[in-house]
Amino acid sequence: MCRIPYLIVILLLSMPFAAAQTTSLAGDWIGESICFGNNPSCHDEKVVYHISVDPSDSTKVKIAADKIVDGKPDPMGVIDLKYDAGKQILTGETQTARYRLWWEFTIKGNIIEGKLSVLPDKTIARRIKVQKNGSTQKAPSMTQHATGTFEVKMTPADDKSEDKSLGRMTIAKDWHGDLEGTSVGQMLTGGDVTKGSAGYVAIEKFTGTLNGRKGSFILQHSATMTRGAGQLTITVVPDSGTDQLKGISGKLGIKIENGKHSYEFDYSLE
Repeated sequence: MCRIPYLIVILLLSMPFAAAQTTSLAGDWIGESICFGNNPSCHDEKVVYHISVDPSDSTKVKIAADKIVDGKPDPMGVIDLKYDAGKQILTGETQTARYRLWWEFTIKGNIIEGKLSVLPDKTIARRIKVQKNGSTQKAPSMTQHATGTFEVKMTPADDKSEDKSLGRMTIAKDWHGDLEGTSVGQMLTGGDVTKGSAGYVAIEKFTGTLNGRKGSFILQHSATMTRGAGQLTITVVPDSGTDQLKGISGKLGIKIENGKHSYEFDYSLE
């Protein structure tokens, strides 16, 4: 049985970024404020931001924020922010009884994306995405980032085949970090590792939690190695999410350094 699956040692994953657009700030913006990190007292919220601009100073912006509870707006307070038109960003600091908070938003056309961090170390507590009310542009799902490590055990499956260029293995992983749980799956391999060229496909099912959300989803792997140069794509199978991970989509990247496996997972939830 050849050991082609270990080609993932040299594989990397890159990601694109979208260009920003400009739009008028004043008006109502509707969307979501999603908890980030492991904070059990935090709750995801549907929000409406009523944004106004000081007529005498366009750098001064106020957000009167409501959360939607049982279909009705519940005022949360007013946020004073500074607007940088050149960079298309809004920033500002607020104070609660327990925390100093830092708000940072980026305007991308009819979409505003932002994050709420706890000072002084700027630990991210929430990620926010809102769409201007009345816009015909469809708001995309919020992209979130997860990181951590995992241990993997791959076991050759004895298919009693004389063809050594093909193989099959079972996968078992323990995940740690933003992903906490286990996964199982199967891998099909093919190629000639003596020439440094091979490929594999695999399907694995993760079960556990993602940033505190319980559920499961399926990952699809596709990888090739051409004379030592590798490419790997790992994506969430559409509509495979269950429970609190229902509607999940995303891509996962793997790194191996000093024999330790780590991951970066960019995902969104409908």
